[in-house]
Amino acid sequence: MNEQTDIQLHFDVLSCRALVCCEGKDYVLPDAYPTREAAEAAAKKFAWEKLGAQKRRGRKPSDLAIWLR
Repeated sequence: MNEQTDIQLHFDVLSCRALVCCEGKDYVLPDAYPTREAAEAAAKKFAWEKLGAQKRRGRKPSDLAIWLR
């Protein structure tokens, strides 16, 4: 079965900071990102490494769906 995780990214243009919301928890990413695309790539990597997405067979960070807010 293909399981999807709802991952939302909130990017603040003024501070260049990113907030990732996943599975009912919020995480502020530690770095500042120059663009929304850079923040999205960091959010995918974070979800892959820290939230256990790598345990899903046959998936890689670029396969994760991120909802930009």
